Amino acid sequence: MDFNWAEWTAVLLRFAHVVAAIMWIGNSLLFTWMELRLVPRRRDGGEPDDDPDLLGHLDMLHGGGVFHLEKRLLRPGAIPVPLHWFKWQSYTTWLTGFTLLCVLFYRDGLTLADATRSDLSGPACAGLSLAGLVVGWLFYDLVWRSPLGRNPLAGGITSFLGLAAAAWAYGEVFNGRALYLQIGAMMATCMSANVLVHIMGNQHRFMRALESGQAHDPAFGKRAKSRSLHNHHITFPVLFLMLSAHFPRLHAAEWRVAILLVVVVALVAVKWLMNSRFWFKGWLAAIFGVVLLAGILIGVFLNLPARAATTASADPLVAEGRALFEANLCATCHMEGSAQIAPSLHGIFGKSQPLADGRTVVVDEAYLRRSIVEPQAEVAAGFAPAMPPYAGRFSEAELDALVAYIRSLGAR
Repeated sequence: MDFNWAEWTAVLLRFAHVVAAIMWIGNSLLFTWMELRLVPRRRDGGEPDDDPDLLGHLDMLHGGGVFHLEKRLLRPGAIPVPLHWFKWQSYTTWLTGFTLLCVLFYRDGLTLADATRSDLSGPACAGLSLAGLVVGWLFYDLVWRSPLGRNPLAGGITSFLGLAAAAWAYGEVFNGRALYLQIGAMMATCMSANVLVHIMGNQHRFMRALESGQAHDPAFGKRAKSRSLHNHHITFPVLFLMLSAHFPRLHAAEWRVAILLVVVVALVAVKWLMNSRFWFKGWLAAIFGVVLLAGILIGVFLNLPARAATTASADPLVAEGRALFEANLCATCHMEGSAQIAPSLHGIFGKSQPLADGRTVVVDEAYLRRSIVEPQAEVAAGFAPAMPPYAGRFSEAELDALVAYIRSLGAR
């Protein structure tokens, strides 16, 4: 039995990443919901308020009983034991996600690049991606530490403009799948760094103050809560981008950057509107409106004509092949990086390909043409014979273009 440690490691990392992300995002959604539903202590001149430390309470029915929740200020000498902290879900999500980037993409940075647009080397692509994680966090954090951060609208617009600039820059050198993952990873890095630096940092500060006998300073909690809300509002876009392998029609589109930005704005708006249901009666209609508008815009971008070629070679045959590859949703199965449904086509030309019947063939132009027209004839080892035959679907000229494009994916 051939045991592939790399593949099993990737499976375990993916599983841990997904589980940790579900726990982290679940915490974010639940805690924000509780904050919004919290019943504040009475301030209307009714019953005397005999508990000045009580900020609010909430009763929740679950599992055959009622959970009575209180949010309160703490006093020195009255710190509950045990006191539960929520941080490892965030850290585990980021650490497993970053490790997956290293294993699946940074190990061979060529899987990040769009060979028809860029001639960057593999290490250069990996370095560019890693730099984006660092620079993206520094830019975002500086914006919200600056005077702009005192105005949520100004800070939000500035952050979005920075994100748009990053998406455009990476879209010029990265393939669509890598672009969506890169922007998602940059946003997720900001989220996890918020937990480490601001949320946990401020909570540690006021806990140390309490333990030394000082009064509870609400300012620390407000700063932590502010970054927590940032994380909360971008959970939907990050989820979408991390799962973008399921949406090849979008990340393979010519106007993929514009589509990405529409998705980010729309999903942030949807999350905000979901929270606004406690004070905005038209929240549900507004959500449908946002989704409809986003769908229309995405449809427009999907049908816009392709831009002029900007590749290093600007080969019109390669450009035609790329358009055919995208239009026929070939990226659905032949994903960049570690493909699971069908072999990745990046860098495959000229290499030896083991077949399911035990033979080995060289991936040349003839093999690629046969694999498109009669894919069941020579199935790659380790993959199911799932690709439908395309005999009669493409003309000879179109097959030439597709082969030229696949060749370009490994050209450096």
